[in-house]
Amino acid sequence: MKVFRLLVLLAVLILGLIIGAVNMTAMSINLLFTQLNTSVGVALIAALLIGVVVGAGLVLVSVVIPLYAQLRRANKSAAAPPAPVVPSQSFDGR
Repeated sequence: MKVFRLLVLLAVLILGLIIGAVNMTAMSINLLFTQLNTSVGVALIAALLIGVVVGAGLVLVSVVIPLYAQLRRANKSAAAPPAPVVPSQSFDGR
């Protein structure tokens, strides 16, 4: 499994290098107070990376943290000592 992960990582790295090398056209990104001069390939890779980080953050906040809180509550209730059992009275008139 580790070899497969390394191969996937290497393939993604090579793909990023190819995208960066093929798209070497200069461009400028005008922000409100500054201007960034970069190539199209670097801007594409940066946009993809920012999208992954923002998407992972949204999944973390909307799914993972609520599920983790629910799991903690379930573990607390499972670890609580059981309520004492009160012996029942017999109803046969004695």
